[in-house]
Amino acid sequence: MLADIETLLAQGIVISSGPVLEIDLVSVGEVDSAAISLLFDWVRQATERGCHLTYSNLPANLTSLATLYGVQDLLPVTPAPIPH
Repeated sequence: MLADIETLLAQGIVISSGPVLEIDLVSVGEVDSAAISLLFDWVRQATERGCHLTYSNLPANLTSLATLYGVQDLLPVTPAPIPH
C-alpha cells in the first residue's frame, strides 16, 4: 500500500478537464496515514493549478482515520446526493 501511495505522490495529478475536479474514492479499500497525506497533496497541487478539487464516496475507514487525526473538516468533500 505504501509503495502505491509513494508512486501516486511522485506522479502527481493531471488536471486537464477544467477548473473543477472531483475524485471518486468508491473503489478505495485499505487506507493509512499515507492515504490522508496523498489526498492533501492532491488538494495542494489542484490549488496551485487554480482547480477546485473535491472528493466523493469516501470509504468509512478513510473518514474514521481523518476524524481520528482531526482533519475531516479539511478534506473537500462533495456533498452526497439527497435521496428522493
